Amino acid sequence: MIRDLNKAIEAKQPGRRGHLTRVIGLSALAALGCVGTANATIKTDIGVDYRATGFYVESESFATPATDPEITPQDNDNGFAHYLRVKADLKHEETGVEVHTRVELAGDRWSGDQRDYQTSSDNSFNADNRGDNVRLDLGFVQIPFKFGLLRVGRQEANWNNCLLVCDDRRDRALFLTKLGKVSAFIGYDRRQDNTGYLNEDNGDQIFPGFVAPLGESGWSLGFLYVHWLDNYNGDLVGPAGPRNTYVLSNTNIYSPYMQGSVGPVDISFGGNWLEGGNVNANQTAEGGDYFNDDAYSGYFRIGADVGMFELKAQYVATRDGGLMSTGFDTYSSLINSSPESTANPTSLYQMGRYLGREGFDESLYIASIGMNVTEKFALRGALGFLDIEVPDSAAVNGETSDTSTVYDLQASYQLNEAVRTWATLGMLKENDVGMLRGNSLIGGTTPNGGTFADDRVIAGSVNLGVQF
Repeated sequence: MIRDLNKAIEAKQPGRRGHLTRVIGLSALAALGCVGTANATIKTDIGVDYRATGFYVESESFATPATDPEITPQDNDNGFAHYLRVKADLKHEETGVEVHTRVELAGDRWSGDQRDYQTSSDNSFNADNRGDNVRLDLGFVQIPFKFGLLRVGRQEANWNNCLLVCDDRRDRALFLTKLGKVSAFIGYDRRQDNTGYLNEDNGDQIFPGFVAPLGESGWSLGFLYVHWLDNYNGDLVGPAGPRNTYVLSNTNIYSPYMQGSVGPVDISFGGNWLEGGNVNANQTAEGGDYFNDDAYSGYFRIGADVGMFELKAQYVATRDGGLMSTGFDTYSSLINSSPESTANPTSLYQMGRYLGREGFDESLYIASIGMNVTEKFALRGALGFLDIEVPDSAAVNGETSDTSTVYDLQASYQLNEAVRTWATLGMLKENDVGMLRGNSLIGGTTPNGGTFADDRVIAGSVNLGVQF
């Protein structure tokens, strides 16, 4: 659930290149009107993360017949979006207590200067250019103890090379410790709590886990167990409408991984196994349940650097609706590769989103070749095959399986330590049974139910990133 357990346990200050780090003494705090403890010092770490993206998607599958005969149905969409996140971390030097914060000042698709966000009243200083809402991205306190660290608040969640969760945000309490060379943790998340006194299910989960080195080989083993508390048992939709429940009630997740190298070859593999859920998906056309039975997902990766080339290959699969994060890197800009809190506008097909439906299987075989043309300029190309199988109950025109070829090209240039630019272009060939899902920047691809049986899908993006 965290990026680097060892660094967290050792209470090292995370650092990015170009971050501004400074120590403010008691006199400076007093000058600012702050109250401090005698001889106390506060260390600050300030950073900025900005991204702008322009994107284009195209497929005849997107075309919707217009109600006005003079309007030509559109088979493509394009747009721009950006986000701006500002971080300020504070550390009390004498006690080691830290407060980590990050605020998202903007994070939307551009829609002009009139966003029509409502203020508390009709009267405001600026009625013509209503801007974005500011929101808390991260905000937690970290307290060191003799036997570990305690973190409480909104935190970032990652696990299993992004197979289970990737760049997500969780309101949680997390304790981390070291048992010899093993980094261990246990935590609690609450995923929803919006109806006081009437919540049937708050989406509570507990999760112990560890990351351990395997001898002196350079290999490591990680294991995570997640249990969603048994708060609700029954149908998601009742006689009076949707129930206030979380769909993973009583579900168990087992998520192990291993990674290391054999000679010059890097190897990593892992999986997710989900079972035990109580919630019935009776509102869906094909029926089925949310992880009531066993559901699996997994990956196996190899890679090596050969001179100026980076060679990679992987096999990714789901079985019986196994779960995968949208942020898992498939080497394709059109399939997953869209972290939960940092959407990729060209991610149009999402593996691992059938949520435990029996008979829904997916397999991706893909290879990637990267070339470091210079120290700053790199190219990457990928070729793969996506195989989708659905049960007879979900057959499309009598078809229950099909395979699509996947193509992808990417180029990146590191302008300097703070500025990076990159571009992507991908194509996913048509598939008789596959359904597109879209993402939060382009919206859902639902004009034809998400099917892309009759036409391939093309998507590209140009991006600018700034971090310091």
